[in-house]
Amino acid sequence: TVGSRPVALDRALDCGSAGVIYLFICKHCCSGREAPEFYFGRTVDGLHERVGGHRAHFEAENFEYGKSALALHVFEERPDHFSGGLEGFHLCMVGSTRPQD
Repeated sequence: TVGSRPVALDRALDCGSAGVIYLFICKHCCSGREAPEFYFGRTVDGLHERVGGHRAHFEAENFEYGKSALALHVFEERPDHFSGGLEGFHLCMVGSTRPQD
């Protein structure tokens, strides 16, 4: 469930799949009483490539965090967890997409 809406996961997809709609959910926000922060994204490339792009923005010394909604969230809201990078998020594959969608 994201917010109050159920989200179905596509278990046929994996990190090598291309054309994926994906969801990151902040583990740190989930652990408290507050509503979890989440981020939907989509890629026509392999999911592992796109996730690598998100991961690269968790470098505070290069100010790369401002280029990723995920890194910016952790940097501003959970700075004590910033060095953990994407380890602070659950990654879910929601569905498939094509470039023209």
